[in-house]
Amino acid sequence: MFDFLSYLLRKRRIKNDALLGSSSKDSRMQNAQFVSFLQKSGFRKRQLDRHERAKRFKKFVAVTFCWIIFGGVLWVVVESTQALGRF
Repeated sequence: MFDFLSYLLRKRRIKNDALLGSSSKDSRMQNAQFVSFLQKSGFRKRQLDRHERAKRFKKFVAVTFCWIIFGGVLWVVVESTQALGRF
């Protein structure tokens, strides 16, 4: 139980770029300063691979879906308050 609570209360690591977070054993990128330079210079911002485009599209769809649900719930609340106001 204590391990679970310490896991929940532990300060989460800030997620950086995937290239910066990888270890030298698993990745070909071993120089963090070079990767940081590439990140600051905008490398791979324009030439996204299929995986990155799919991730961005899924995030866009999820955010759009959440806004649609939020708007629908808000509309039901407003209509309910108007209906209760008439009675």
